[in-house]
Amino acid sequence: MRPLHAVVVGALGLALVAAGCGGAIPSSDGGPAALKLDGRYLVDSQGHSVYLFEKDEDGESYCSGACAAVWPPLETSTAPRGGAGVQEAELGTIERPDGDMQVTYHGHPLYFFVNDKKAGATGGEGLKAFGGKWYALSPAGVKIVSAPMSTTTTTPTTTTTGGYGGGGYG
Repeated sequence: MRPLHAVVVGALGLALVAAGCGGAIPSSDGGPAALKLDGRYLVDSQGHSVYLFEKDEDGESYCSGACAAVWPPLETSTAPRGGAGVQEAELGTIERPDGDMQVTYHGHPLYFFVNDKKAGATGGEGLKAFGGKWYALSPAGVKIVSAPMSTTTTTPTTTTTGGYGGGGYG
């Protein structure tokens, strides 16, 4: 199986499984959309994280089909609203190819991640999929880049007394 074909088939399978999970994926029913701040990143009114897709340009969504099955767009039928910490003037909408209206923040179309099964989950943060990276958004509308996981290494300490202070190496 070719890699691209495997990604598409996998995405469709994931979407079908997730669709049968009874509400595990945030629904974007086209009703009023509201964003709020949850710590340092934006969420919808139910606390589900929203993401930007780096491949999107000039307020246009480049995520449809299999991509939108894994990264469902945040859609609305009315003007989106902003809660505490959200710059309401930076909320907007764009029309998707299917005619639905997708919420934008600072010009970025917004999406959910299918594997974020509960409010506050950020499993899509920093993932690369469908030709670009996905990031949670800060209240300023910029991507949040998580720090890489660190490992702890214990090293012996060397104490220098006198000399030129070269850290004990000579």
